[in-house]
Amino acid sequence: MQVEGLPEKLKIFRIAGSKYWQVRIFSYGRYVSRSLKTTDVAEAQLSAKVFYEELVSRGQVHSSTNVGFTEVVADQQHHLHDLIQEILRREWERVIRDEIKKESWLMTKIRMEGLIFDFLKSKALKSVNTQTMEDFVNFLTLKGLSGSTILGYLAHLRKLLRLMFVRGVIQQMPLFPSVKLQLNSRGAFTVTEYKLILRKSKELTKATYTDWGPGKRVWIHERYHTMPAEMHGLIRFMVYTFVRPGDVRQLQHKHVEIIKGQFNYLRLTLPEVKRHKAPMVSLPPAVSVYERLLQVQKTKGFGRPDDYVFFPEEPNRRRMLDVIGWLFNWILNDLGIKRGPHGAMRSLYSLRHTAITFRLIFGGNIDLLTLARNARTSVEMIEKFYASTLSAEMNIALLHGKRGK
Repeated sequence: MQVEGLPEKLKIFRIAGSKYWQVRIFSYGRYVSRSLKTTDVAEAQLSAKVFYEELVSRGQVHSSTNVGFTEVVADQQHHLHDLIQEILRREWERVIRDEIKKESWLMTKIRMEGLIFDFLKSKALKSVNTQTMEDFVNFLTLKGLSGSTILGYLAHLRKLLRLMFVRGVIQQMPLFPSVKLQLNSRGAFTVTEYKLILRKSKELTKATYTDWGPGKRVWIHERYHTMPAEMHGLIRFMVYTFVRPGDVRQLQHKHVEIIKGQFNYLRLTLPEVKRHKAPMVSLPPAVSVYERLLQVQKTKGFGRPDDYVFFPEEPNRRRMLDVIGWLFNWILNDLGIKRGPHGAMRSLYSLRHTAITFRLIFGGNIDLLTLARNARTSVEMIEKFYASTLSAEMNIALLHGKRGK
């Protein structure tokens, strides 16, 4: 929306997912924008004028009035910005229809308004062709991005080009280059390493971390400088249940049901993740781990259905996940196994990889479909990243077995 009395390049607008008006202006080769923190259009227009005056006083507004190359580039970038915003509006509608998660929309927004815009802003949009796609891959490669990340960017760029084709900006869809993926094994732990981790997590309980290094900013809250006893139970719980770190962040007691009978296990009815909704079934030891944890939490005033299972005292669940990741790294670094034998960096996520790998080794004749469904993943992922890493030593019983007479 144009604001009377201000340059044509300055506009106020609203985007999907935000109730507030925003303002933007293009100057010196980039967009300058700000949320106006109001839902009232008249108030937004007044705030936009204040915003413009601030930019003028700081010399951030381009003062040239001559229409030349700079203005042509500005018009093109403005057009590119509008196309991206249309893509984001369409994707937000998919969020509303529950076709994709909000996190997917955020990823699209970050990539579209980030590196994709940066790459295309100096290109003539109508001249985008196959060579442009090759250049884009090289551009991302120089940024140090992996093959899988580059493929993700190409998928987002394809949406933008499809819209450009429909709008008549380009006359045909360019061919996309092939990007080969280097399938690296996931950073699972061996049985020996897992035992060391459990032993070390017990040893460090109540120990205080002091090795911050000179000049480093300590971002961990003081109450977590001492290793909590809860970490030992969390490590075991993850390996016995196949959960992801993101599941740990949002897992509440109402999501956990203890089943006892012919088989003892936990039924985890977790919030949907990666389009998976089915409950997960734990291994038997998870029951005692959970029961002990629940008993301790009830003595602290937690343990209600809506309380979180792990670190319920931390309301900021994103920060909670960062904290337990840091605590787990403390354990790995103390053991010297943060990096695997093939150079792969281990993290809290490696416990999920370990859980799946252990089932492949010790799970008898478990079929991949059952394992994949219970772990909320696909058979393809199991085959690519887990089954492919099993060594001969891991299956030594099969290797040394003899056929019956």
